Amino acid sequence: MLENHSTRAMSLLDPQFLPILIFVLRVTNNVIGTVRLILVSRGKRVWGFAFASLESLLFAYTAGQVITDLNNLPNLAAYVFGFAVGGVVGMQVENRFVKSYESVTVIATREVSHEMAVALRNAGHGVTEIMGEGAHGQVEELHIIAHRRDLPEVLRIIHSIKEDVFVTVEHSEFIRGGWIRAHRR
Repeated sequence: MLENHSTRAMSLLDPQFLPILIFVLRVTNNVIGTVRLILVSRGKRVWGFAFASLESLLFAYTAGQVITDLNNLPNLAAYVFGFAVGGVVGMQVENRFVKSYESVTVIATREVSHEMAVALRNAGHGVTEIMGEGAHGQVEELHIIAHRRDLPEVLRIIHSIKEDVFVTVEHSEFIRGGWIRAHRR
């Protein structure tokens, strides 16, 4: 009975299944790394420590499986592609669970800025218009706070009105008050 159980466990390490195991563990390793960073940035040190330990264990195991035989192309490919896929999956996890905001500033002439502000408001984004003085006369500054996933839409609207307008985008760590479009899923 014991031999039968250990034979089944060893079958996962068979050369034909090992690349699949390496791929899955490498994807998992990368996702755990992303979750660990999220936890640490939120001050969850104990959870960060636990995830770092698991991340390290998975890395050591998968790297060990590949480094011992770098001529084994299926294992090497599984390791490489597992890391790449894990990065993409980690980004999806971050986008799903981390509310991240971008602060967009636009500076243009009054007419162009106001047209952009109206278009952005019609699309559901909050916009603040501020009058100012630039090197060539009066300008208007627009301030838009957008969810990171809405940033491409905000920029598309801005550039559809005037392609070469001055735009800056900065990451915002803390947002409180004001009006921000509901985060759609």
